[in-house]
Amino acid sequence: MSGQISLIISIVTFFLSMVTVVFTYRFNRITIRNSAKQEHQKMLLEVNKMMIADPWLWTIYDDHPLTASRPSSEEDQARKESLIYYYLNYFDVIYEFYNKHIIMNRTDKETWRAWREYMESFLRRSSQARDIVERSYPLYERELSGFYASVLRKLEEEREKEVQEWSSRAGA
Repeated sequence: MSGQISLIISIVTFFLSMVTVVFTYRFNRITIRNSAKQEHQKMLLEVNKMMIADPWLWTIYDDHPLTASRPSSEEDQARKESLIYYYLNYFDVIYEFYNKHIIMNRTDKETWRAWREYMESFLRRSSQARDIVERSYPLYERELSGFYASVLRKLEEEREKEVQEWSSRAGA
């Protein structure tokens, strides 16, 4: 009889331990994701603060009105290049988190899609960033270099398509 009670207690204890493990695992996954998302947002806010403090930094974007307003000095070029590297290092952190550190759930996939589109938009709008990425492939891990290469190919295909559409409209 006491052997059966010991067995039942052991089984119940084992079951409760497994339930605790599952809840702890789930809680840790949620905590890691939330902490990472907050850190990513803090980094983005830091970029925004830099650009507010020095509006000339907006000229990293080819389509920004300030870009055509005056020629860049060497110091301006250096600040812009530094900001672009900051962005690229920031993107490296985000890429690595979503593609290496976690197994993505549905929400993660949607968040990664949004970040990927943000990265593409950044590169689409900044020819200087595209040039730096092309020069910097060897500085990045193979997967990230491949990601950037695929984004640049996509942007090039979009530009070629726009040129073809423009040419066909001009010829019509």
